Amino acid sequence: MNNELYVKVHQEISPPLFLAFFTLITQVLVVLGNPEAEWSILGSVFAWKVVLFFYFWGFLSLKVPGPKFYGPVSPDGDVPEYATRGTQYFLVSNLLYLSVCFFKPDLCLWIYEDFSSIIAVLNLTALALCAVLFVQAKPRPGDVGLPKMFLYYRGVELHPRILDVDVKQWTNCRVGMLGWSILVTTFCIASNLRNGFAPGPIAHAILLNLYLLKFFYWETGYFNTLDITLDRAGYYLCWGCLCWVQVFYTFCAYYLVYYPSQSTLLGSLSIVVFGLLSLTLNYMADYQKEKFKANKGRCFIWGKPAKYLEVETVGSDGRKKKSTLLLSGFWGMSRHMNYVFELMLAFTWSLPGFQLGIWPFLYFIFLLILLVHRTFRDDKKCQQKYGAGWNKYCLMVPYKMIPYVF
Repeated sequence: MNNELYVKVHQEISPPLFLAFFTLITQVLVVLGNPEAEWSILGSVFAWKVVLFFYFWGFLSLKVPGPKFYGPVSPDGDVPEYATRGTQYFLVSNLLYLSVCFFKPDLCLWIYEDFSSIIAVLNLTALALCAVLFVQAKPRPGDVGLPKMFLYYRGVELHPRILDVDVKQWTNCRVGMLGWSILVTTFCIASNLRNGFAPGPIAHAILLNLYLLKFFYWETGYFNTLDITLDRAGYYLCWGCLCWVQVFYTFCAYYLVYYPSQSTLLGSLSIVVFGLLSLTLNYMADYQKEKFKANKGRCFIWGKPAKYLEVETVGSDGRKKKSTLLLSGFWGMSRHMNYVFELMLAFTWSLPGFQLGIWPFLYFIFLLILLVHRTFRDDKKCQQKYGAGWNKYCLMVPYKMIPYVF
């Protein structure tokens, strides 16, 4: 009965409630961060121009000829194809935008003041995209009988393509992550224009953009994560990246425009220094795993040969395959030490708003809950994939995130 209740809540009750709540809360956040903003449902002409241009820019980046990256084989036997050159896309996009802002700084104020309309357009277009993905999806045997609202929310296909572009790379990376960067820069400039020299928002923007530069540098590595290999293309993921990221992840920077940061120049410099330390540790943890994978375990970590555990997995063809789990470096301290460093960084770049209550820390709180939940989801996925090998690995690396604590 408990399992039946869980399935009912998970598949029938939660999807419509989550869809209604989170879609509505995006407009609430806009007004919460700027009491002068007005609710918008259909958006403005300016907002439609901004959003559609940004969508096209992200789409265009995936059409530029260049090397391709092929992700891991899906359970259906598909090998997803992705565009590369994410670093160039990030740098060129930001340099072009900063050049436009240099000659027309009022653009940042226009975006800030019309942010409610921009979010309205993002909501409408993201919901429409999810509907298209749902309608065009190829039926899967395991989805027969599942509620349609659940399939719309979760998504049906793992690697859908539209106009020969991978949808999740477009929504998650080329629009979602770049939009986060551009909006934080926009709100930083708007804060300085409205409130005078503001070192707090500048510190926030520096750390955030360095973090996102690291993301785009490592974009192909992202295609091996749960977002890509496990989560299907639906409301949860695609709407989340197109809309939720743009309003919730940017909320600290947005909030500091109307409510000026009290961070001093010295305090802001200290924030940048500690943030750079957190970012470096986060990068080192990711690099250790990428280095280990690229060299198939034949590498040195912290000056010593990498230690690993050999395990077996069952491929989509039913055959057993050998795999390895890293036991050296940060990955021998806990199973997700990289999450700890990411939380340190998120907390640090929220500090410019430390005198303004809890609101500037919303993203940090959200990320804390998300990553803790993800450690349990990772354990479940890896248990299914590696079986007894995962149990042995957990005995050797017993902590999920913080050594001797959790």
